[in-house]
Amino acid sequence: MLPSNFLAASVSDLIADINAANAAGGTNTITLTAPTTSPYALTAVDNSTDGANGLPVIAKKDILTIIGNGDTIERSAGTPFRLVDVASGASLTLENLTLQNGLAFGSGSSAEGGAIYNQGTLVLSGVTVQSNTAQGSDGASGQAGDDGSGGGIWSASSLTLENGTLVQNNQAIGGGGGWSSKQFRGKTGVGGNGFGGGVFVAGGTAAFTGVSVDNNVAEGGPGGGAFTFDTFSFNRTGNAYGGGIYIAAGTVTISSDTVDGNLADACAGRGGGGSALGGGLYVAAGNVTLSADMVASNVARTVPPSYPQVVEGGGIYIASNATVTLCNDTVQSNTADDTCGNTTGGGANSYGGGIYIESGATVYIDSLTVAHTINNTVIPDANGSTANIDGTYILKNC
Repeated sequence: MLPSNFLAASVSDLIADINAANAAGGTNTITLTAPTTSPYALTAVDNSTDGANGLPVIAKKDILTIIGNGDTIERSAGTPFRLVDVASGASLTLENLTLQNGLAFGSGSSAEGGAIYNQGTLVLSGVTVQSNTAQGSDGASGQAGDDGSGGGIWSASSLTLENGTLVQNNQAIGGGGGWSSKQFRGKTGVGGNGFGGGVFVAGGTAAFTGVSVDNNVAEGGPGGGAFTFDTFSFNRTGNAYGGGIYIAAGTVTISSDTVDGNLADACAGRGGGGSALGGGLYVAAGNVTLSADMVASNVARTVPPSYPQVVEGGGIYIASNATVTLCNDTVQSNTADDTCGNTTGGGANSYGGGIYIESGATVYIDSLTVAHTINNTVIPDANGSTANIDGTYILKNC
């Protein structure tokens, strides 16, 4: 199969070129040629594979590169759909473009990957992924809301982010819990969970090099309500995990990156908050290495009354099944907040403003990172002694 080269000056060209590349297989390149002032505005669902998609799925055996030349691909419609879906056995490289305003909505895979859902090989070089959303649907009467995962990117196979790629202002939002259909003492649903406001790594491999993951949000959905005699009662907000990045499994390297200003937010409901874990980064399992990174100004927060829910790891949360190495990193000015700004509340359930390490995790930290894990905060300050690092780690040279 000979390499094929395509030019795309419009959305219709881009869709036709992807279909042609899929049919040809092998190595293909699409170059976007529209002026940078004229976005590729997607207005309709192309297919419903893994949820609604605005562009054709990148098919197995297609090794496709899209060269953006500074162009933008965006959803421009009231209809929810993500932008890109990469199938197992496919390869997609995106260069020098912006992906924005995608909306993956529903349950399961339909609410995963606001801009990109990846089961193949995905490389982003000099790409901006911004203002996309993965949102779970609301629960039926008395049922929990659905989870939203990977506001910008959801990946289960091979993921590479490099060369100044920026993942910013994306959201993973849990759906609202179902309200009661009964007039009195009806059952209500808890809010859905939000996982990985910027990026969700479900497994496989991932490499972040020279990347910024900034100002993304993982948000628990509000709990449902029910009328009880003359008052309303509400279930709690869903949990929020990994405001910037959530790693469920796999082998992940994060090198020379910034993870800044992200938020794990479980403050949405009136029935008490959910747990908020890992304002910047949540590592559930797998083998993860961070080196020469800046993890700063991230926040994990919930709202009282939050017991037994907790806030842990304003910057980084490391769960019991994970193995994590931190080398030459800076973790500073992160916050674990059990009050959501309400100075009269809080259950003193905040731990590890900088790094929280769950019992059973294997964590190696070098002395430079320990020395540069500073100025982190827990609110309220009952657990202030754990503000920087809470948990057991092994001091190890890089």
